[in-house]
Amino acid sequence: MKVKTITLEGETGFKAIISREVPSQGPECIFSEIIDNNGDRIAIHHVMPDDKDDQFSLAECIQFQLDGCRGTNSMIHDYMDYIKLFAD
Repeated sequence: MKVKTITLEGETGFKAIISREVPSQGPECIFSEIIDNNGDRIAIHHVMPDDKDDQFSLAECIQFQLDGCRGTNSMIHDYMDYIKLFAD
């Protein structure tokens, strides 16, 4: 089984779309975009699939945008669980 894309929607109505991409140039990466209530893209993130620190930082960003507040470690780790589906 291979997870290709996950879309998460938070209490704020913002959405995070997470996928693993193979760009035309450069290494394979975990790609995330945050979309606001109007459908406008407000953030794009590319992180390496083997960099746990980058993945945690991505989880922090997603958690903040989707929950509308700075989260506790347990809140951030909930998002990290989804990102791990795309990690090495």
